[in-house]
Amino acid sequence: MKLRQPTAARRHHLQWTHHGGVFATYFVEAIDYGLRQPEDKAGVADAHESLILNCPDNTLLLSLQAPLDLVDVMNRSLDRVDLHRTPDYIKETLAGYKRIAEIAPLTRIYTITFPLGKSALRGEPSARDVAEQLAAAEELLTVIDPESNFRLQPVPEGLLPFIWNHNLMRGSALEHAPHNPANASPSTTAPTPYFLPGILDEGARTEKSFRRSFDPMLKAMIRLDEGEVINSYQAMLTPMSFPPAMGFPGHSEFLSVLDGIPDVSVDWAMRVRRRDRESAMQLNEKVLGKLGVQLGERDTDVGFHTQELRRKVDTLAAYNDSLATNENAEEVEFTTVLAVGAPTQADLTRSIGTLKAKFRRLGIRVDTPRGAQRKLWMMLNPGAPADSVYTDYQHVTATPDWAGFVPFTTARLLDDTGPIIGVNLLSGLFEPLHFNFLNKVLSDISPAIAIAGELGSGKSYFTKTLISIIADLLGQFLVIDRSQQGEYIPLLQSIPGSVLITLDDPRFTLDPLRLFNDPHKARRITLDTILPLLNIPVVSAPGTLLAETLQPEHRAAHHLRSLADVRDYLARQAERSTGRDADDQHALVRAMDAVEAPVLFDRALPPMPLTATATVVRTHTLALPTVDELTLTHAYANLPWRKRLGHTLYELVGLLARDQFLKPGRFGALVVDEAYHFTATTVGKQIVEEFVRDGRKHAAGIILSSQDPKADYASTAHNLIPNRFAFRQRHTTLATNSLEWLGVDIERDAYLIKQLRENTSPPVGRGETVAPNRRGECFIADGRGRIGRGKIFGPAREDRARAVSTTPEQVTI
Repeated sequence: MKLRQPTAARRHHLQWTHHGGVFATYFVEAIDYGLRQPEDKAGVADAHESLILNCPDNTLLLSLQAPLDLVDVMNRSLDRVDLHRTPDYIKETLAGYKRIAEIAPLTRIYTITFPLGKSALRGEPSARDVAEQLAAAEELLTVIDPESNFRLQPVPEGLLPFIWNHNLMRGSALEHAPHNPANASPSTTAPTPYFLPGILDEGARTEKSFRRSFDPMLKAMIRLDEGEVINSYQAMLTPMSFPPAMGFPGHSEFLSVLDGIPDVSVDWAMRVRRRDRESAMQLNEKVLGKLGVQLGERDTDVGFHTQELRRKVDTLAAYNDSLATNENAEEVEFTTVLAVGAPTQADLTRSIGTLKAKFRRLGIRVDTPRGAQRKLWMMLNPGAPADSVYTDYQHVTATPDWAGFVPFTTARLLDDTGPIIGVNLLSGLFEPLHFNFLNKVLSDISPAIAIAGELGSGKSYFTKTLISIIADLLGQFLVIDRSQQGEYIPLLQSIPGSVLITLDDPRFTLDPLRLFNDPHKARRITLDTILPLLNIPVVSAPGTLLAETLQPEHRAAHHLRSLADVRDYLARQAERSTGRDADDQHALVRAMDAVEAPVLFDRALPPMPLTATATVVRTHTLALPTVDELTLTHAYANLPWRKRLGHTLYELVGLLARDQFLKPGRFGALVVDEAYHFTATTVGKQIVEEFVRDGRKHAAGIILSSQDPKADYASTAHNLIPNRFAFRQRHTTLATNSLEWLGVDIERDAYLIKQLRENTSPPVGRGETVAPNRRGECFIADGRGRIGRGKIFGPAREDRARAVSTTPEQVTI
C-alpha cells in the first residue's frame, strides 16, 4: 500500500499535518546515567517525572538508532589543534578515522514532539500562522522543562524527512545522524532533504504464498533518485505485559536493552497521555468494583481464571495505593513500539527472537501484533494521527513508576572533543571516546589521570598511548621507568629530540644546585633530599652547617655552583678549622664521599635538558625502600646507602618535573609507572598534590599507574584525580578496591567485580593470551562523575603502535 506521510508543511521545528494538527519537535539531550550511584539515578528519574507531569496529551517520545557521522567525529578530534604545527597528530587522526570507519559506531537520536493544537491549513502557512505557533511552542516549552534538565532544542526543518526516510530504510541502508543545532553549525549549501516515496507491504504478501501472507511483519520498499530500490524488512514489537514489580534502579530501565545487541537495529517510540490523580482513583474504584463482582460470581469456583482475577485485583489495589499515598502522582497511559529492521527476512526473524529473549529475562513479554504492523509503524513518524490501535496496546502506571523507565538517558563518557582513545562499551553503540586531557585546563578541570590494573592488563600500553598524544600535540613529558627491559625506550626513539637518562650510567646530572635556577629553591630542595641521603638530621650540627653553607649569599661569595663545589669547599674548610667545626665539616665530606653517586657529584656532567619533548628516566637499577622502611622510624634510620640513593634520586626527578611543568606555557606531564614507589614518600605525595591541585592553573598533568589504587592512591590529592581507568584485576580484593576507587557501589553492583575479574580483557588458552578484539577493556570514571566501560585503543599508525607495544616477542627454545 502506498504511503502518505503526515506532513503538509514545515517551518523551523513546526509541522502542519494533513489531518489538521500542528506539532513542535525538539531534540532531547539525554541525561548521563551509566553506572552512577543510586542517588544520582534517582535525580534522573525525578527529571523524567517532572517532564511527564508537564507534557500535553499525545506527546510522542522518539529514539532512532543511526550511524554516527564520521566526518563530524574527525572534526571533533581536531578541535583546537594547530593543523600547521602538528603533522604527526594529523597522520594519527587520519589513520584513526579508517579504524573507526571499520567499527561503524552508532548513536541514538532522541526527540520529543508536542501537539500545539488544530489549524485548518490551506496551502502554505502564512507568516502570521508561523509566528503564532512559534509563540505557542515557546510558551509550552517553558512549562514542560522549566529547569532545562533535557535542554530541549528545536530541530531543523530537514529532520522530519530524515525520520520518514530512516523509517522506510530501517536496518537496510546507512545514513548519518543529523546534528543537534546546539552543537553544530548549519550548512548553507547543503540540499534540503525531502520525503522519499515508499510502499509498505504488510506481511510481505508480494513475495509469499497466500498461506503466509499474514505474517506479523512489514516489507518497506523505496526507490532512490538514482533508481535503486531498497527493501527493508521490519517488525513492530510492543510490550504485552510487564512484571508486577520493576525495581528502580536496575530493573525498570527496559529500553536500555535495545542497545548493545550485535547486528540488531532497533528504534522506539512512546506515545503518552496523562490523567489527573482524582480521576484516575475514581476510575480505579469502578474497575475494582467490576472485578469484585466477577470474583463474587466465582467465589465457589477454583480455577486458573479465578487466580488471574485475584492477581488483577492485587495489582490494581497496589497501583491505587501508590496514587493514594503520593499526592503529586498522576496516571500515565503509554503505548510503546519497538521497531526492528533488517536487510532480509531471515535476519529480521533472528533479530525478533533475540529481542524477545532479552525482554523475557526481564519478565516482559513483547510481541508483533498481527494486522497492526502498518499502524504501529506510523507511530514512529511525528505528527501521525492517533489511532485506536495505540489504545489497544497501551499500559497504565503512575508517574513515579513511569519515571523509572528513564527513557532519555545516555552512557556517555569522557569528553565531547579531542583525541580518540577508544570506544564506549557500556552504551553498546561503540561511540568513540574523546579524551581532551591536554585542554581540560581551559575548562578549569584537572588533567590528572590515574590508572589501575594487574600486570599485563594494559596500563603501560595506555600510558604510552597518552604520552604519544602529548608529543604529537607539542607538549612534553617526563617518565619514570622502573621496567627492567626499558619498555619506554622504543617510544622514545620514535619521538625526535627525546632524552634518555640512566641513573647508574648518567649522561646528565641531577644535582639540584645546578638544575634549579632559583637559589632559594635549590637550597630548600638540596636540604630536603641530600640530608636524608647522607643520613644527617636536619637539626644536627652538620645539618645546620650545610644549611648555612647553602645560603644564596654564601654560595655566591664562594662560587659554589654544584654539590661537588660544596664538597670541595667543606674539605678545604675542614683542613683550616679546629674543634667542633672541623668535625662537622669532616662528617659532611665523609658522608658525601660514601654515597658514590656521579649523577649528583660529578661536575663534568651537563644539567638535564628541560625543553625536550620526551624525557625517560630509567630507575630499574635503583634499590628502593619498601613502604614499611619509609614509614617506620627505626627501619628508615637503618636504610642501606643504595636504597637511600634510590629514594633521593626518585624524589629529585619528581621535584625536577614539578619545577619544569608547574609554570605557565607548554603543556607538560609527569608520568609515574608503578606509582607506589613514588606515592609512598612524603615528597612524592607533596608533588602529586601540587600537580593535582595546581596543574590546571599551569597546563600541567600527571599520569599515575598502580596495581592497588586503595593502597597507592590514598591521600586527599589522589581522591581529587578526576580521570580514572581500571583495567583487568583478577585478584578479588584488588578488583573490589579498584571498583570502589572508581566510585562504584559495591554492595548494590557486586556483579561488576566478576566483570572486572573475568570479563575485562580476559586471558584465554594455555598461554593466557588476550584476543586482539578484547584488549584494552576497562572501567572508566570521568571528571563529570560518570562511570562506564570502554575499550582503549593504541595508536592507529603502525610505526607508533609498534613503539608502544609492551608484549614481548615469542622466544623459541
